[in-house]
This record gives sequence, C-alpha cells and structure tokens, in this order.
Amino acid sequence: MKTAFLIIASVAILVFSGSSFAAIHGTVDDREDLRPDSASDLNSISSELAEKEQLKILLQKLNDQDPFVRVEAVQGLGEIYQEKSLALVCGCLTDDNLYVRAYAAEALGKIGRIDISHTISKLLPALDDPSPYVRSMMILALGELQDKRAIDSIRSFLHDKDQSVRGMAAWALRNIENSQ
Repeated sequence: MKTAFLIIASVAILVFSGSSFAAIHGTVDDREDLRPDSASDLNSISSELAEKEQLKILLQKLNDQDPFVRVEAVQGLGEIYQEKSLALVCGCLTDDNLYVRAYAAEALGKIGRIDISHTISKLLPALDDPSPYVRSMMILALGELQDKRAIDSIRSFLHDKDQSVRGMAAWALRNIENSQ
C-alpha cells in the first residue's frame, strides 16, 4: 500500500510540475528550441558520448589477460563502425590466442569497409595462420568484404589441407564473383 501511494504521489508531482512548467515556458510545440530537430541533435551528441565511453571500456578489455574477455572486446568493436575500432581490431589479428584472432577476422568482415584497403592489407598477410579455424575466419571476412583484390590469395586455399578452409575459400570466391 505504501509503495502504491509513493507511485501515485510521484506521478502527481510530475504531472503538476510539468503543467506549471508548460504554463511558464510554453509547450514543446510552442518552443522552437525544443522541436524534434533539437532532440535529434541531442540524441546524436548523447550517442557519440556513449560510443566514446564504450570504446574506452572495450580498449581496457583488449588488454585483459583472459583471452575470452579479449574476444568479447573484439566482438564489441565489430559493432562500432569507426576508424579507431577498425585499427584496434586489426591489431588483434596477431593476438596469441586463436579465438581472439578468429573473432577479429569476423569483426573485420563487418567493419572492414570503413577502410577496405587497410583491412585487406592486414587480412591477407594473416592468412598464413597455423590454425585452420582462424584461416577459415580470415577467408570468411575477405569473402564478406567482396573485394576482388583478395581473389588470388583466397584461390590458393582451395588446396588447403583442411576441408573447412577449402570450403570457406570456395564460398568466399563465389561471394566475391557474384558481387561483381
């Protein structure tokens, strides 16, 4: 009962304070500076600040000793379409942990178009990874980027000793050729 009273009292305060605000300052429709275009500017600034804070947190996670925390950071960076996130993810292609490298490749398949030349210049040398899983993910990323500069490198993996790498190379080649 006490909680219900507090909720009702809070709503009443908001309603009455809002109506006195409207009486003094006018409604949102009456005020030029509070129209939707101002709200979108505010949302843009707010999301920009949130993204900077998110980048800061993900950067800290990239330096964590636990590889699965680094994987989580790489996945998060793969959702942020900024040059800074692209550079950070490219740096993860040489991580000691194969899962970090693999998820870095996956993230580059998503955000690599920010600077496709830079992305390809980082992915192509990383194709010599000892892990078939990582090689497959690198090839997947190249296939998703659909850049014809990767065709010769991908084609060489049609004869890889690992079947999953060969299959991914065939898919990537089809994907690139179908996009042209």
